Amino acid sequence: MFKRSLSAQGIWHLKYLLPAILFLFLFLYGSNFHAVAAGSQAHLKGRFGPLHDWPVIPIAMMLMPDGRVIAYGTDTVGTQIGNLLYVIWDPSLGIGSNAFETLPNTTLTDIYCAGQAHLPDGRGLFFGGDAFLNTKRQYAHANVNVFDSSTDTLTHHPKNMTFKRWYATAVTLPNGEHVVMGGRNSRDFPGTPTIPATVATYSPTPEVRTTDGQWRVLSSATSNAAYGALGSTGVAWFYPRAWVNPQGKLFILGHDGSMYKLDTSGTGTLSKYKSTTLPGLNSLPSIMYAPGRILSVRDNRKASVVNINGSGEPVVTSGGTLAKKRQYSNATVLANGSVWINGGSSTGNDLAGAALDSELWNPSTKIWKATARAATPRLYHSTSLLLPNGSVITGGGGTPGPLTQLNGEIYYPPYLFKKDGSGQFSPRPVIVDAPTTMMSWNEQFSIEASENIFRITLVRIGATTHAFNNETRFFNLPTPQKGNRIVTVKTPASANVAPPGFYMLFVWNLDGTPSVAKIIQIG
Repeated sequence: MFKRSLSAQGIWHLKYLLPAILFLFLFLYGSNFHAVAAGSQAHLKGRFGPLHDWPVIPIAMMLMPDGRVIAYGTDTVGTQIGNLLYVIWDPSLGIGSNAFETLPNTTLTDIYCAGQAHLPDGRGLFFGGDAFLNTKRQYAHANVNVFDSSTDTLTHHPKNMTFKRWYATAVTLPNGEHVVMGGRNSRDFPGTPTIPATVATYSPTPEVRTTDGQWRVLSSATSNAAYGALGSTGVAWFYPRAWVNPQGKLFILGHDGSMYKLDTSGTGTLSKYKSTTLPGLNSLPSIMYAPGRILSVRDNRKASVVNINGSGEPVVTSGGTLAKKRQYSNATVLANGSVWINGGSSTGNDLAGAALDSELWNPSTKIWKATARAATPRLYHSTSLLLPNGSVITGGGGTPGPLTQLNGEIYYPPYLFKKDGSGQFSPRPVIVDAPTTMMSWNEQFSIEASENIFRITLVRIGATTHAFNNETRFFNLPTPQKGNRIVTVKTPASANVAPPGFYMLFVWNLDGTPSVAKIIQIG
């Protein structure tokens, strides 16, 4: 009797009763139903916000001291053009069209695939870029451009580099100077009856831009292996991975696993370490996640940790194994010091092996875990950048690529969510008082928050392109008075570990939730 009722009248009633129950549930709980269902793992994996439009493909992004982002890479339909455009995005205005300002590049230079770094006063520097020659792009030029966020203007600096560079790396030195290395000068061109052929040439000699804008060539440090046309992968020139080590010299991690030290004094001295690490690819990210410690994603899903704190050989240890091979992915040091990697593909710049899910690396355990899944692939010419609210903007990809990605997504890390599985954002402490004037290194200062402080972290504002954020640095500031609303801490010990410039200051409450950062200046 019961079975007959269920199969006849019961099923008929369920057919109409279930939609009614669902409608009533949604009516009573509204948008909270979606938040709970979609965000139940948010405290473990984080969550992506909605896919949103960008005016250009953000091939390069840089965070400025006022909390806004400058991005550039293409025109408004995703095409590489001569002078390009640049975009200013104000994250405080959200992700609507009113949050973006698109401005013309009037410098008469093309900053496509330029090198980039911050000046100590917060302005952005762009070194080299693309040039049009022999009816082809992807040659190079030696121009230097400066972006001033106080006026939103990009201007050409009168003192050019000595060498033309396309895909060069710029490193901020402890004294506020910049060393520029690598990059291609010209490309292969077979020629025509009227146009002579050209061959690919590179710029294997680094140079230093002094604080007054002059240039000093490191003629004694020329190397095709460290940052030129050689190395086992043949692309040492392709955005060389380089950082200042705690002794004030430059450390260079080759795409092929070789490692070098560069002394930038005088005409320069380059030496090669005996130690090596696993072979890598120029399409894989490396990032300094702690003072003198680099996490480098190598080939075949392996990661290496390179410790350059000692005065001798670098110490290389395992950084664990990623779940997926991620060519053209991006690595971002989060506000808590963990490293998040998103995007990439196991098969190169195509969709066959594209990874929508992301991975998070714990620096204490060296373990990787799966995190949230994006709406769209991020491949060649994509970027990711930590924002002052502790989230990450990730966007771009294309030109060339299987997709023209005039869009972005914001990733909200696990530390922003309540730990009860509700998927709701956790209440955040507020920084009530923090320094507003420039501080020096190893200087004591006080911070006041709206609730008791249990941790303080510092992250240098980033500049990222081509799977490399060359500016970011992370610090855990020792907090002996933790548990109080007012605590006293010190800035990092020296300019060797914390180059002069601007840093995001986060305070953390007992629940492990960070404040929105205050941006402070050290110099």
